[in-house]
Amino acid sequence: MLPHKSFSTLVAGLVLVALGLLTQSVMPVWGRVAYQAAAAGSYTPDDFHVNLAGYYLVACVIVILGLVDLYASWQRGATHDT
Repeated sequence: MLPHKSFSTLVAGLVLVALGLLTQSVMPVWGRVAYQAAAAGSYTPDDFHVNLAGYYLVACVIVILGLVDLYASWQRGATHDT
């Protein structure tokens, strides 16, 4: 049986990673729309690249903490079964 708290932490970290990936893929599209709406010169996707290194670091730490907590809870449950 999976502990609810540990599983929630893991899912929260994975959701953060998914949101970061979505943001990185959508920002250049929004940039193109803004340039077209304003009719303002040239457009390059690099102008709208979002650096989310710190964001991904925090999300990965949350995923790792969730996995560690899940494993620790599983170990506590395994020792109580014997």
